[in-house]
Amino acid sequence: MKFWFLLICLLLPAFALNEVSAGANNLHMIDNDKASGFAIFRYSKPSREDVRMLCDLGIDEVMVLSGTAGEREMRHHPECPRLKIVYNLAQGAKTPVTAEFLQFFDQWVAQARATGKKIAFRCECGCHRTGRLAAYYQMKYQGLTSADAIAIMMRHGKYMIFHPQLKPQVRDLRDFIDGLPCRENSKHCVIR
Repeated sequence: MKFWFLLICLLLPAFALNEVSAGANNLHMIDNDKASGFAIFRYSKPSREDVRMLCDLGIDEVMVLSGTAGEREMRHHPECPRLKIVYNLAQGAKTPVTAEFLQFFDQWVAQARATGKKIAFRCECGCHRTGRLAAYYQMKYQGLTSADAIAIMMRHGKYMIFHPQLKPQVRDLRDFIDGLPCRENSKHCVIR
């Protein structure tokens, strides 16, 4: 009985928070360069109004880590006709990313930086797959430690208790960036 009471006490505020912040869709700017115009954002599944907001922010391209762009961004395409989907495949939060995906992501970021584009990426809640990729970006491009990147991921995440694999995945992403072999359990390592 105590277990269920504790679980309800832990989850009830999260459900209420989802209702209050539903319009914000976990949208956060990760980085920007005012001189060039480059910016990178993270967000969660957007509503029609959120797609319009992406357009208002000047976001040109998005990467969808849940494979649901057809149900969201493309469905609401009239709200932002210039918005381009550059990636739309379902990744799993429990499965580490591949080195090939990280190379694609890095090329996308480099091209956006060079041309001054605003870009964004998301999954469903903007927490787990998005948090992992945001941590990668912050470690590689902003020099954060894995501990700092994990702290930010946890702060913007929801239901993180159900995704304990993300912390070791992020620690291995740091090793991957540094050219080191994986020091985590192999199930958490970047797929090389």
